[in-house]
Amino acid sequence: MSKCKNNQQKQPKTKDFDTLIEKFPLHLTSEQIILARKLQREAAKVWNATCAVHRIVYTKHHCWLGEGAMKAFVKGKYSIHSQSAQAVVETYFECCERTRQLHEKGITDWRYPHRKKYFFTVTWKTLGITHKGQILMLSNGRGREPLVLNLPKRHSTAVIKLVQLVWRRNQYWLHVTVEKPALQKVQGNVIAAIDPGEIHACTVTDGKEALVVSGRLLRSLHRLRNKVLRKFQKTISRTSSGSNRRRKLLAAKYRFLNNIERRIEHAMHTISAIVAKWCFERNVKTVYIGNPEGARKKDCGRKHNQRMSQWAFGELRKLLEYKLKRHGMKLIPDEETSTTGACPACAEYTKQTGRTYKCGKCGFTGPHRDVIGASGILDKSVNGKFTKGRKLPDKVEYTRPKVVRPKKAA
Repeated sequence: MSKCKNNQQKQPKTKDFDTLIEKFPLHLTSEQIILARKLQREAAKVWNATCAVHRIVYTKHHCWLGEGAMKAFVKGKYSIHSQSAQAVVETYFECCERTRQLHEKGITDWRYPHRKKYFFTVTWKTLGITHKGQILMLSNGRGREPLVLNLPKRHSTAVIKLVQLVWRRNQYWLHVTVEKPALQKVQGNVIAAIDPGEIHACTVTDGKEALVVSGRLLRSLHRLRNKVLRKFQKTISRTSSGSNRRRKLLAAKYRFLNNIERRIEHAMHTISAIVAKWCFERNVKTVYIGNPEGARKKDCGRKHNQRMSQWAFGELRKLLEYKLKRHGMKLIPDEETSTTGACPACAEYTKQTGRTYKCGKCGFTGPHRDVIGASGILDKSVNGKFTKGRKLPDKVEYTRPKVVRPKKAA
């Protein structure tokens, strides 16, 4: 989804509301699908024209055309809403700016926009959106047929600021930017730390208490995805290209992927919500989270490497960051090297093999090693080093994410 940062910066921000993006699949009729494809083709034409004109002007006149001049050039020439065409231009210039910043950092593999597109994401701004209850009407310009969609019940009273029509895998999705009432801000100044894990998704502590959130549900969902995909790929490989059976198998595969990925995303949202609620109840202001990038680079066998590659700690960190930010808390990534093995009694490192911490030098035996890891991240972040005789949490709670019952794939 294009974030359209230029658009969001121009909109006045209110302190009483938070701007969030919600995504859900669409079940369109054949007429709506035809119209949606037509709109995406028109948006692709705007993109292609922007790329071509931008380079031609520089080749002939040795100057880059500005964003405002490009918007004036595409205005009224395509069969989409004028602000939808402007959003495509803004996305193009945003890509150019990001590429320029990467080149300045020495990352030269990233190229400026140049490829021709046949379909492109369509964006509607406030003036092109008419919202009445569960009916959403998206304008495509004066005298043209609008795209009328049905929204979920939870959006019947929502304030919609931006809408995007996105093709994902085998169906259309709607990305809706809505305003929600701002949550209560935290009043304290407590510091906490999070140790992310693959078996236990998050272990958070403030030095006095600790919470261990199980990640076994995520592991089981990833394992289910791997097993079913293996069966699908094995069967699809035996079919001929273009056959009806191959087409049906691909459709079933995409339905399964849509269902399982939504379940995984829901589980990650639930885990991050549990941690955010725990931090808010204890007046935590700053949260340090370990960066386990080094653990993923170790070669520990085929099965272990597969689990590590599917460990989406970066996505979980993004969810934690935005949920904590809504409560006024700050999430700071920090190095977690040796935090799990550093002994709280003697501060010496010992490699751990079991789930219960045992120091091989001083003989200290403590609680769960992930609790030791979170405590080590907190100690290292606050004091700059591992201190001897650091106090461990007096109370450790274990919980599992409670998710809603999965629905049948559409």
